[in-house]
Amino acid sequence: MDIAVEDKKIAARERIKDLIALQRELRSMFSEDKYNVFVFGSYPTVRFEYGKSDVDIAVYADSLDLYKGIAVKIEEFFEDRGINVDLFFIDISVPAPVFLAPLHAQIQFTDYYPDKLREFEAECEKELIKIKRSIAV
Repeated sequence: MDIAVEDKKIAARERIKDLIALQRELRSMFSEDKYNVFVFGSYPTVRFEYGKSDVDIAVYADSLDLYKGIAVKIEEFFEDRGINVDLFFIDISVPAPVFLAPLHAQIQFTDYYPDKLREFEAECEKELIKIKRSIAV
């Protein structure tokens, strides 16, 4: 096996361990039945490149204040590691396809995915279909 590939796999596993540490830190500070954190993009994969890539994170929370508290902790966590973070709030009042990537992410910090978030996901899917149809015309 190529040493460079193996090194990338080891680095990806270490980044996933970091995400678990962040998950534990957030769990100790915030009630798990009020938020979820979605990690998507290259960060947990072998495609991530230090200094070039960032970590993509979306947060769904029952309140904007809760989101702000979680966001501060996430930003501090990655700042301490010298990694840029692209962090945003999932605003369920504005369904848009951009939210589908995080909502479909395999890495989620909690099991909190309430019905209103499922309904929002379905609305985002409908918006995507509308856009695809308008382009196909």
